[in-house]
Amino acid sequence: MVAGRCHSSRMLLVAALGVQVFRPAVRGAWLSAALLVVASSACSSQSTGTATGGGANGLSGAPGAPIVGGSSGGGALGSGGTSGGGTTMQPMAGSSGVVAGSPGASGANSSGGVSGSAGGLAATGGAAATGGAAATGGTAASGGASGVYKPAFILGADITITMEDEHWGASYTDAGQPKSIEQLLKDHGFNFIRIDTFVNPGAAGGYAASMPQSFRDLAHTITLAKRVKSIGMGFLLDLHYADTWTNPGAQTPPAAWAGLSLAALETRVYDYTKDAVSQLKAASALPDIVQIGNEITNGMLWEVGRASGSNFGNLATLLKAGIRAVREVDPAIQILLHIEKCNSDTTSQWWLDGVLAAGVAFDILGQSCYATAPNGVAGYQGTPAQWQSTFKALATKYPDLKFIIAEYSAQQRAANDTMFDLPNRRGLGTFNWDPTRAYDTHPNHPLFTTNGAWNRFVAIPELMALYEKMATDYGIR
Repeated sequence: MVAGRCHSSRMLLVAALGVQVFRPAVRGAWLSAALLVVASSACSSQSTGTATGGGANGLSGAPGAPIVGGSSGGGALGSGGTSGGGTTMQPMAGSSGVVAGSPGASGANSSGGVSGSAGGLAATGGAAATGGAAATGGTAASGGASGVYKPAFILGADITITMEDEHWGASYTDAGQPKSIEQLLKDHGFNFIRIDTFVNPGAAGGYAASMPQSFRDLAHTITLAKRVKSIGMGFLLDLHYADTWTNPGAQTPPAAWAGLSLAALETRVYDYTKDAVSQLKAASALPDIVQIGNEITNGMLWEVGRASGSNFGNLATLLKAGIRAVREVDPAIQILLHIEKCNSDTTSQWWLDGVLAAGVAFDILGQSCYATAPNGVAGYQGTPAQWQSTFKALATKYPDLKFIIAEYSAQQRAANDTMFDLPNRRGLGTFNWDPTRAYDTHPNHPLFTTNGAWNRFVAIPELMALYEKMATDYGIR
């Protein structure tokens, strides 16, 4: 997640029937809302801002659903500093204007296909919706008997918000044809989905404390992951080890873990991780990549797991517990650790040197790489030229690591080329974060516009064509 994506603990409701909100970043579309909710956030140094297109970094601002602010920028090197402002969206049932209609996507494979073994190619049973044979990633290797999916290149998206959007009646349309969002993305070359997971988002102070369901908990992750795996796509599980957003400026432990010692937290991390991955495996939704922590540049599970200077011991203990749990369920699952300094080779090397010296063994370094968006919202991690410089330096210094851009939005071709151009296929791919949304204070470049309502998402043809071309150029289509 981007730095500073915060969950508000205080709501100020402002009813405004029939309000029109201009959405400049979504092709001049207008959002008609029956209820706008402005939040006074509990996050420090937070700018509230209005989210356009339904929600920034959490849930969409559905009619009857509140819109709240909080996000990003990242802490200073080893400082754990407070992040800057931004916006986080978070819906709850309002007193009026709740969206009518049945949930949007069913998760069925619109091409008629069913997946083969876990991580294998999807069988289409006929022509795919795009006119070609449906495939999940071209000449992907299976990764071994476990069926862990390892495509030649990852074109991924983080669509965690789907379960919330569908609760409010969301629909997804591609050239006039309704589809589930995962099938729509697959039809245009995407082959992997990332899903964020919180420990107990319904807890007091948690992400979903005021929502009608405990969105982003393990149960919702399992539901969406089963849909993803059933059509032959890969699945990255992103574990935050918190009840709400984590980032370089916010790594609050789950409420039930508050005040625990390092030894107790180590046990909780191990038990929670093993249970989560085991439940997913039992549901035929085994993750292909597991991310231990989210934007953990300054550590996780503060204050116990904070990293600063040369102090990485506690963080390493917690990371090893999570990694050990995943390996025990399936040693073929790839382990990803995630920071947000792709514009700083110096900070990235400081962090890698710290965790590696402490004996943390993992497969992939993920970075958040947010560039300035087309609507003018400033990026957090510089320019593609800086990303390329950083990743090339890291690839040289750490020859055993692979790399992923775990979050990006704008500069879509440049982000993917940055990964694809790393030597020896060590750039595994990318994940476009929250591709349905445009925000006033977060640098997103959406792949969808809307048609008449905030939750009627319509794929933008030229941007989908861009991903089709990338899939072809990278040999996965």
